[in-house]
Amino acid sequence: MSGSYYRIDGLDDMEKKLLKMIQQDFPEEFKQLLLDMAHEICNRAKERTKRRTGRLQDAWRVGNVHQRGSEWVVEIINEVDYAEPVEYGHRTRGGSFVPGQHMLELSLAEAAEHLPGYLDAWMSDFLSRHDIF
Repeated sequence: MSGSYYRIDGLDDMEKKLLKMIQQDFPEEFKQLLLDMAHEICNRAKERTKRRTGRLQDAWRVGNVHQRGSEWVVEIINEVDYAEPVEYGHRTRGGSFVPGQHMLELSLAEAAEHLPGYLDAWMSDFLSRHDIF
């Protein structure tokens, strides 16, 4: 069969769809995925934060999504001045140690356990919404 070839129609359209998906849709939809995950983690941290006055619990918020090199970053922020000692623990004036509550740390660990399944489902949904599979 030297010199003969087969023509497969539709590959150009598939290539255009893939390029659009990768260059335009994926970054924006991936940012939204990260924001959704960050809001879920933030809400769990709020639920774990003991409520005395409500100031610490109400101060949890999600920052912006940005890319740092090849990594994507979303900040979960609590700017209350005593948030860090409550999270990680602290010494008292008397010298004893108050253990940390680990509101954010536990919420992140919980999210990490569910991440592989969540990403698989998101990727399947993403591909089906873009008529790839």
